[in-house]
Amino acid sequence: MPRSLRQAIQSTVRFNLYGDPQIEGDAKLKREPTTGKYDLLVNDYYLHHVYTSTISAFQPHYVVTMGDMFSNQWVKKDEYYRRIARFKWIAGQADKSGAPIASSRLYMHLAGNHDIGYGDETRSYHINRYTNNFGPLNQEWTIDLDQHSSQSTNGMHRIAIINAMNLDRTREAQFRNTTWEFVLKLAAERALGPEIPLVLFLHVPLSKPDGLCATSPETRHKDGYVKYQDYLSPATSAYLLHCLAPSLVFNGHDHDGCLSMHQIERNLEQPVTLPNSTRALQKSDDLCRMSLDELDRYQAEIETFARKTLTAAAAAATDMSRLPSSLAMEVTVRSAMGAYGGAAGIFDMAYDRSGTVQPRLSTHGRGFTLASRNKFQYRYREVQFGNHLIIRALLIIDILSAVLVPAVLLLV
Repeated sequence: MPRSLRQAIQSTVRFNLYGDPQIEGDAKLKREPTTGKYDLLVNDYYLHHVYTSTISAFQPHYVVTMGDMFSNQWVKKDEYYRRIARFKWIAGQADKSGAPIASSRLYMHLAGNHDIGYGDETRSYHINRYTNNFGPLNQEWTIDLDQHSSQSTNGMHRIAIINAMNLDRTREAQFRNTTWEFVLKLAAERALGPEIPLVLFLHVPLSKPDGLCATSPETRHKDGYVKYQDYLSPATSAYLLHCLAPSLVFNGHDHDGCLSMHQIERNLEQPVTLPNSTRALQKSDDLCRMSLDELDRYQAEIETFARKTLTAAAAAATDMSRLPSSLAMEVTVRSAMGAYGGAAGIFDMAYDRSGTVQPRLSTHGRGFTLASRNKFQYRYREVQFGNHLIIRALLIIDILSAVLVPAVLLLV
């Protein structure tokens, strides 16, 4: 989608979000030659129902898969394209023959570790085949929720998708440089127009303390490059929160799902000194003026700055008008896979021109309702289709009923 697009649609905009479907393929057939084909078939129909039933029920403007469309980033070309055809049918983008299904809604995708690999693994062919079939790794556009004024920016939102897989240390530097060129440019634009709220989409969640979500923070490196990570590094997370100043952050990766919030203090009383430099980190602008080389060089100091300026916590009801610091809500979308109940996230945002709703955050499970200071209202809720084992059991009962009941009637 063009970066300059200002898309004026209804006063309420809806996103359907689907986490990590991770559809399998030939490797499963080799591991389980007897049951593998049945499992793939049932799983495809299960995920197809998760996508199409929630799309039909909630009629979103955007359908976003939060990354890891496939289960493995190393599949060969012929299987990759077979999985693409399966996935597009699962998501309701194509019929069984592969013919596209016309739709006014926009389908967006995030690159996950099982799509292009972690930083140590990403190769040119990963990037090329992903972008050829799913679109740009990094993109940004604007939505206007205020239908009463084409000149005002009051109802505008910026939406950004960032390639989280190459934000931290990446073996092939070009992929990381491209990602950070996008991030730095977006940060410069945010500095000029911070009043327009930003909704940020990433595959990997932001850094946070252990215990806030089901998954504990762990990062492994190979030769200094990211081989595995549950969360983005503290330094990268600090830059995104301070310099992009998102109001809402959505991600996948952690299949259990999570709801948290980040309070952001933009100034310190005592600065964090930088070694061999006359500069220091005392306010957000000091961090935001850093180059990528400086972000790498001063990782430890940025982590100290992050610990002093960022507070991550479980989301809880809050009177927004009394909150002294900036707040960013973070939603990790629960996986759509059957083992996690076939979850889908429904995110709505609307503009309250009257300004009569008081700023307030309320939470419910992994969902929330937020009325912001600048007249926007947000709502996120999670719906689940049901555990795949129960669905399979019901399917077997249906099949047995269809076969055995006529047989019993014949005997009678």
